[in-house]
Amino acid sequence: MTTRRLFPATNGPAGPASYSGPFLCGVLFEVTAGGQWFDGYWLWVPGTDGDTVARKFALWCVTGNGQATLIPSATVTSGTLTAGQWNFVPLAEPVQLAIGTVYNACTGWEAVHGFPDSNTGTDAANCYGTGGHTAGITNGPLHAYSDITGGTSPDPYGNVQGVFSASLGTDPAVHAPFQGSDSANFWIDIQVDDTAPAGYAGSYRLWPNNVAANVDTVPDSAVNYVLATEFALAEPCTLDAIWYFSPAGTAQLATACDVWSIDGPGTGTRMAGNAAPSWSGAAGSGWISCAFGNAVLPAGIYKVSVYNSTSPADGWSAKDANSSYWGTGAGGSGITNGPLSAPGVAGASPAYVFDGSGGGNTPPFSDGSGTTEPGQCTFAQPTVAPGTDQYPYLYVDSLAQNYWVDIEVTPAAAASSGSVIPAWLAGVMT
Repeated sequence: MTTRRLFPATNGPAGPASYSGPFLCGVLFEVTAGGQWFDGYWLWVPGTDGDTVARKFALWCVTGNGQATLIPSATVTSGTLTAGQWNFVPLAEPVQLAIGTVYNACTGWEAVHGFPDSNTGTDAANCYGTGGHTAGITNGPLHAYSDITGGTSPDPYGNVQGVFSASLGTDPAVHAPFQGSDSANFWIDIQVDDTAPAGYAGSYRLWPNNVAANVDTVPDSAVNYVLATEFALAEPCTLDAIWYFSPAGTAQLATACDVWSIDGPGTGTRMAGNAAPSWSGAAGSGWISCAFGNAVLPAGIYKVSVYNSTSPADGWSAKDANSSYWGTGAGGSGITNGPLSAPGVAGASPAYVFDGSGGGNTPPFSDGSGTTEPGQCTFAQPTVAPGTDQYPYLYVDSLAQNYWVDIEVTPAAAASSGSVIPAWLAGVMT
């Protein structure tokens, strides 16, 4: 296990900034690799006049400028703290984090003497803006953003770093702070590690505890697409659920969801599916899932897909076509979380290159020469009347876009015999 912090060897100020009253403060951060677990919070308490009263800590998934959604399982209350040192407040159980997702780790209390503070005017070397951590702080896959003022690695939603509030009370699980002042560092830290807790028997997703996809996500075109993400399992797993992101503004839900083996660039076998899924949320509500019961998938390489046959279609699905997500963006090196992984585009299975015109070539919509290249994510546009689900075999050349289709699996004690890895793909798994 490798454990990471923002300040593993740096202490905060000897004394606090003078203040009395309600106070919330936090730090905005992300992880840049899958398989990261949030263990808990660290807080520096000054040795002189440091408030040692017990306080609550909370974690929010940032969804916009000044907007966030609470992750309830990461809320914890400390005991009495110790002045003059870093204090660790662990979670009852670590929480999985999603790659490339903005989080706000914060705390709150009724300040008596004040709060630790390093800013551009008092301690520029330790602030998040001009003169300090202008590129944020990076420790392996853990990254705290810089401030938007004087910083080169700000939160993509345009929030400040060193967030606080003196007007929203003391409960960080009720309000997330988003006010800033002089690129301040209020000396709250987080701890992450890359190993599941001992005895963990739960599930895995590609994007756990991600609420809003990302800042580049928009509704896709109003087309009856089949949309897919390629993934791999390192061991047999039970299929718990298929997830996808339903963007704001749509009135439609996917009418089918499937898991496919990859038999060739243009063909696959349906391993599990639901032709009349019951989704966990309404259209336009973000991440929603369809539960599965007993399907066990052997170790191998697959695609997970969703399809909407409603005609005429609206902008029912989401995409990030701007960040080169699976190329040079967040997922370029792939995502691995326990036995579940997804390749970046360079390591993905071959798919037919989309010709861009929707013409009647063979296979339909691919270029006339049948050109293939690695493709993550892939899609299909059924050539008959809407209602016919099919294997997603097309890739939009060079975009490396993400359709936000996810899968949830739990390692299985036993699975059906045999492998679904085709011979022509065997080398990918070595």
